Amino acid sequence: FGPRLTATVAVCTGVYQLSKRTTAGLLADLFGVDLAVGSVTACERVASAAVATPVVQAVRHVRAQPVIHVDETGWRQRRQRAWLWVAATTLVTVFLVHARRGTGAARTLLRGTQAILVTDRWSAYQAWPLTRRQLCWAHLRREWVAFTERGGTAWRVGHALRAETRAIFALWYRVRDGTLSRTQF
Repeated sequence: FGPRLTATVAVCTGVYQLSKRTTAGLLADLFGVDLAVGSVTACERVASAAVATPVVQAVRHVRAQPVIHVDETGWRQRRQRAWLWVAATTLVTVFLVHARRGTGAARTLLRGTQAILVTDRWSAYQAWPLTRRQLCWAHLRREWVAFTERGGTAWRVGHALRAETRAIFALWYRVRDGTLSRTQF
């Protein structure tokens, strides 16, 4: 099979998580390509081998960056519950499907990094010292909004936190555009 068919099979089964049988049927219906289920598996192996070296390079690149944004979400792997972990940097993002959501999975993804991690407050990230963690502003902002929806004292605290966040970011944008020094910030 050629590289385009192999890549198409890999996208169908990997990205779109179609079964091997459904993938074979789709390729027959759309392109008139008659594939046995075993041939789908063979294409998956070829595609995996083709991307193995670039994946290793991507993981090394991400782990070497000064800042890594990390998160995880529920995932299914062969009908079993799993977790899709992501480590994103300015230029490269890597994913890891892992059976667990805990610190062990985070360490597998981030092994050896000295980066500052931008994360939510999930307990798996508590293994990293606070000096190497930044709480994700998007998560924090959602919490501030949730405070305002509770009413009473929480409403006042939520509004104050949202105002402080806006003020901090207004100053940060000035640092980025050069109208305020980091020292002044």
